[in-house]
Amino acid sequence: MATSTRTPDTRTLSGILIGLVVLGIALLVANVPSSPLRSANLDLFAIFALPLVISLVAYVRFAESVVWWEIVLLAVWGVLSIALTTFVAFLATMGTPGGYPGAGAELLRNIALFLAATLGLSIPYGLAGKFRPEHPRRTVVSALLAAISLFVLFTIVAIGV
Repeated sequence: MATSTRTPDTRTLSGILIGLVVLGIALLVANVPSSPLRSANLDLFAIFALPLVISLVAYVRFAESVVWWEIVLLAVWGVLSIALTTFVAFLATMGTPGGYPGAGAELLRNIALFLAATLGLSIPYGLAGKFRPEHPRRTVVSALLAAISLFVLFTIVAIGV
């Protein structure tokens, strides 16, 4: 049987969540053109990796107890969801007219993509953590729906912005 541990103080985890969201937006702002921090890797980290970390912290925040293999399973599911969403969003935006929209439009698009990825994963993972003790089926459905919500929100932002 897997060991279960008590989660830390929820106020601390809420502060970490807020701090990570602010960090993500700050990294995107620091990554504007002509910035010495300009890097494609930083952009990819802020738009894809940081929302996954935020969603896992949201799961831990709302779960009463945590089992390590559940977090690993959710992380793998999140990585697969992000990879599939990125691929399909790339295919969906291939036919759109190109051209550089400008630094301001690029920054707004990147922040919108970051928030879409964060909300698309964090809300279902948070609900999975909340439902975990009393409703295991809702927990599984909520975690599985993370891929769909991420796909819908990310694609809407990628096409619309």
